[in-house]
Amino acid sequence: MNWKKIVGALLALILVVTGVWTYMVTSYESDLGTDNIILVDASDIVTDLNTNNEMMHLSFDDGADDLLWSSMDIGLEIDGVSHTCSFGSQSTSSQVSEKIFTKLGADGQTFTVEIDASDEEEFTYLQVDKQLAGNSSDHWMRFSSTDIYLGEGIVWTFLEGTSFGDVVENPTSDLSNNTEDRLEWYTYDISVHRVDPNDGIYIVAKDNKWFKIKFLSYYNSQDESRFPTMQIAALNGTTFSALSNPDLVVPSPCKIVTEDIEAVYWSKNETITLVENGIDLCDQNCTVIIHIEYETILVAVSESEITI
Repeated sequence: MNWKKIVGALLALILVVTGVWTYMVTSYESDLGTDNIILVDASDIVTDLNTNNEMMHLSFDDGADDLLWSSMDIGLEIDGVSHTCSFGSQSTSSQVSEKIFTKLGADGQTFTVEIDASDEEEFTYLQVDKQLAGNSSDHWMRFSSTDIYLGEGIVWTFLEGTSFGDVVENPTSDLSNNTEDRLEWYTYDISVHRVDPNDGIYIVAKDNKWFKIKFLSYYNSQDESRFPTMQIAALNGTTFSALSNPDLVVPSPCKIVTEDIEAVYWSKNETITLVENGIDLCDQNCTVIIHIEYETILVAVSESEITI
């Protein structure tokens, strides 16, 4: 038996397997985001000193899907100053916690929340209703690495395979009060060495306040792990106190105008208009850089920089 040939073949096999695995890891693409391409039209725009001028029209290229407004983030940078376009409100530029970053979606009702859970010795605590940092005795959720626990007094359920936009009412059954065990909120894909959130929506409630939560990712925009990211919105009848906190939310200077202001989705066949909301963002000859994200992932735009 030629041991040298056997050892050489094994080494070659190991190198091939290692190469394939490395390629899979480095070429990994998230399921988040959209393949939609956004078309920009500013051909009929006239700007002046008024504070309610139309700024541009946005639509989708052929073959698009409907997109949730709660997952959209539309930003305009005008002469070096950033502005958010929404149906009413936007997040403030400052955050009240170093470990909790909140951003209000285009619907003006849904927060995307990124948690710094990188400390394995200490939890990061979140008050869901206030979108603020909590503590060991006052919190709805706590995070450390992949470990996520619900606070005392929470009742909850998980709706597997359910879309965020489809959940509008409080569930009436199958609620659990078990908050001692950690949430089994993810699966581990060993082939690409990634933590993938389970497909579905968590419903959590406390003191008759109801919220829906969708886990988007375990990674931040730099692809660093231990930064679980969620979408959080109140369910019908619940007052989301975070929306009235001026330290978190202010009126948006740019509003989204659609044919159906009650729509949950931006329809694939719908053209929307971005309009100044009582603030003169551009009086004449402004350079506008368009930055649009869906589920925290950049969306392709036909013209990312225009002059109006």
